[in-house]
Parts: sequence; C-alpha cells; structure tokens
Amino acid sequence: MEFHDSVEAASCDEFSLVVVDQEVRRTLDRAQIEALGRGAGLIVIGESLESEEVVAAAHARGMNHLIGEDDPDDAELVVTSVKLLSGDIFGLEKYLAWGARVGAREVGGYEDKRESMGVVCAYAKEVGARRQVIARIESVVDELLMNALYDAPVVGGPREGAQGRALLRWACDGRWFAVSVEDEYGALEKASILEHLARARLERGRPRARSNGDEAATNGAGLGLYFILSSVTRFIVNVAPGKRTEVICLFDLKVSGRDADVCARSLHVFGSDQ
Repeated sequence: MEFHDSVEAASCDEFSLVVVDQEVRRTLDRAQIEALGRGAGLIVIGESLESEEVVAAAHARGMNHLIGEDDPDDAELVVTSVKLLSGDIFGLEKYLAWGARVGAREVGGYEDKRESMGVVCAYAKEVGARRQVIARIESVVDELLMNALYDAPVVGGPREGAQGRALLRWACDGRWFAVSVEDEYGALEKASILEHLARARLERGRPRARSNGDEAATNGAGLGLYFILSSVTRFIVNVAPGKRTEVICLFDLKVSGRDADVCARSLHVFGSDQ
C-alpha cells in the first residue's frame, strides 16, 4: 500500500483506492472526480449529506462513498476500504462488532412483513433501543420490505408475475442496530438514491400510506427512499446488477433527540459503476 499527498499522483490507474477529504473534493470538477474514481475505489470523508452541493456532486461517476462530516469513524473507513479492495461487499455483519447475533427471515407477502416487523421491533426493545429509535426501525423495515416485495421488480421495467420475495436480516452490537433487506433484482441505482436523498433533506419525509400489497404495487418505483434516508445514520447499498440488491441501514443507538432528526450521515453504493 502506498500513500500520496497529491491528487495528481493518485489519479493514475495503478491505484486501487483513493481517499480525499472535503477540502480537496471541493477543488475538483466533475471530470477530475470521475478520473479519480476510474479504476479505483474513491472515498470522500468529511462531507455533509445535508448539503445540496454535495448531493449534486455525488452524481459524478465513481463518487459512491461519502462518510459524514462529524468526527468520521475509523471503523467505517476501514470496512469501506476492505469491501472496495476485496470485492466482498454483501453482509451487514461487516458493520458490527465481532460476535453480534444475526436474525433472519424470508418475507413473501403482507402478513409475513407484518410479523417480521414485530420480531425486529421486539429485538430492538430487548437490546435497549429507545422508543423513538424503535419507531424509526419499524418504519424503515416496513419501507425496505415494501420496496423489495413490490417496487424493486419494476425499477428496470414492467414487473412480471406476482410480488417478489425478500430476505430480512437484523443484528445489534450494543452501539449499532443494523437491518438489511435483500431482493433478487439488482436494479437499484445511485441516481435514484440521490434523488430521494435530496427529497429527504428538504421534506424530512413521511412513510407512504399502504394497507396491502395491491395498493403498494400502484406506487411504482417510488421506493420511499426519501423517508428511509431521513431516518437512518448510515445507508449502504450493495448491488450485483440484475441479480441481487442488499440495502443495509444502521441506527446509532447513542444518538437521540434532535441529533437523530437528520439525513443519513453516510452513504455508500457498492457494486455499481455509476
């Protein structure tokens, strides 16, 4: 591994990973950002996802990893780097301390979803999550599952057949509560995430009214990401295009009150050359 202080040196294709801070990023135009991200993993640290300018800049190809401005977490930088260098991107375990117990359920319909939400919320209460955090977890799991079951199949075109199936997983290591939902479509794109991130920043979204699968299906590929992104601390998407999407949401159990009412502090999109 080599370290360089200049962006010019790091722009060569021989490097596998490039990390820049917000001050350097602000000196670069879109073409320079895309050149840095070409053939390398590009991580930008110290940015605020509350910034309209940052969200706009993130549309650049290769600018797929933003780590929040407030005291960036070394562990987050390490796991992001390892995933980029190894190509092993799936699994919420990577974001938790070793030994965290992971629960899992396959969800195939509205009743499965309702029961699964209850199981996850009961576990969140068991590990000591505050009431407000549990409410956020419940709403985010609801949205993630509805997206995977009804919306994900139509992101790339007309849906064929009935609703899909989703794999729900959850775990906690005492600091972070993690939930993930996986579908079999691999259709979620960064541009859609950024669009809804902008909405989250402006609207502090609200969950969509959904009473059953048929009603949900009429919402198309809206995804409800604006609400999810306004409710979680970290938002991670792992994509095997056309095959598999895993969305991981992390909730910081040490954050409460006004500090919790912000957009996601970190955003990562793996496996997509966007």
